[in-house]
Amino acid sequence: MIAGLLLAAAIAQTQPPKTWTLLAGGDLMLNAVSAKKNPFEAVRNAISGADIAYANLEIPLTSKSGATPRKSLADRKAKRQFVLKADPAHAAHLADVGFDVVSLGNNHAMDYGAAGLAEMLGLLDGLGIVYSGAGNNWAEAMRPAIVSVPGGPKVAFYSMLAFKTRSALRTCWPATTTGPGIGVLAFDATINDSSKATLRSLVTKAKRQADLVVFALHWGTERRTVPDPYQIALGRATVDAGADLVLGAHPHVLQGSEVYKERPILYSMGNLISPLGGETALYKLSYEGTRFKKLEVLPVRYGSSGLATLNEKQAASAIKRVFGLDASLARAYPMPK
Repeated sequence: MIAGLLLAAAIAQTQPPKTWTLLAGGDLMLNAVSAKKNPFEAVRNAISGADIAYANLEIPLTSKSGATPRKSLADRKAKRQFVLKADPAHAAHLADVGFDVVSLGNNHAMDYGAAGLAEMLGLLDGLGIVYSGAGNNWAEAMRPAIVSVPGGPKVAFYSMLAFKTRSALRTCWPATTTGPGIGVLAFDATINDSSKATLRSLVTKAKRQADLVVFALHWGTERRTVPDPYQIALGRATVDAGADLVLGAHPHVLQGSEVYKERPILYSMGNLISPLGGETALYKLSYEGTRFKKLEVLPVRYGSSGLATLNEKQAASAIKRVFGLDASLARAYPMPK
């Protein structure tokens, strides 16, 4: 009996680590996108074929009325702020194609207040899509979502709004000890000993439950293809704190990515879908156990009718543009020696 157990343990130790993939997409801007058909149908195989599929659920899926009072009517008329929502039927589309986890720590999740958030969370819970970045109180909003790879590691996903100023964070409705809202990192655009300690504490907490830790950070400047210095500082500090992957959102356009200390940082994955239309990419990250191995890019187009893949020539050109962003990033922000 003992010999058999020892043999089983020895075999387990000599087996190679599980090879698996994480597919990551950017902002799901589903406002004014028709829910009559699944807008992700064109990339169903890519999403369902990944061991974990992730995206940032930017727009609340709700039928509720009553916009957030924190975005003033004057700011909305001047288009300094936007209050948006999307058809709740899209939740079923996300589950149907195989999304496993979404981030909610963004500047629109609370656009229809506690009622809108509650409806969306109920939909996601009912469909088995896990989420992080928002909840009924601060503890829930700052709690990582845990996703298990069958036969492989457990992955913890944090999601947080990381705007530079506390006033910008407050407008987006952070959770409180007893009240609903989103998770935030209130670092005042400064990476100091205190902020580094906060990041280390979050990583330590997550690694009690999981083997890898992902931070989905909502940051940066809209429509800018090169990250802000604060994004670079925060992204690298997050890896320094022990995170295994950083996924960026908010600029609504693609920004460059880098592998820092053998861990990827994707500064902005742009819109995965939006009624405004455009070109974007899905990112396929391959792992061997807990070790990152490679990053692949799947270019796609999006619009109000959904996603569409590119032909071979178009895809090659799009991939070249993505790699060009990486090269621009490397020139602007060289790796520290």
